[in-house]
Amino acid sequence: MKSIHVKHIKLCVFCKHWYDPTNQHIKPKNILGGVWSYDEKAKSVCAITGTPKQAVSACNKFELKV
Repeated sequence: MKSIHVKHIKLCVFCKHWYDPTNQHIKPKNILGGVWSYDEKAKSVCAITGTPKQAVSACNKFELKV
């Protein structure tokens, strides 16, 4: 799992439109600092486009879920 500061990047794995209801592909590392770990190889469906997206994909409809 890779770690990243969620305020500086807009990856699908952290978007509320990316289907991951149990948040199994993300884990907090330092919540106060905004650092989270994520599974870069995960794939799920985007609720907006209805197509499978990789965790490291991005689009202009991003909305942070954490």
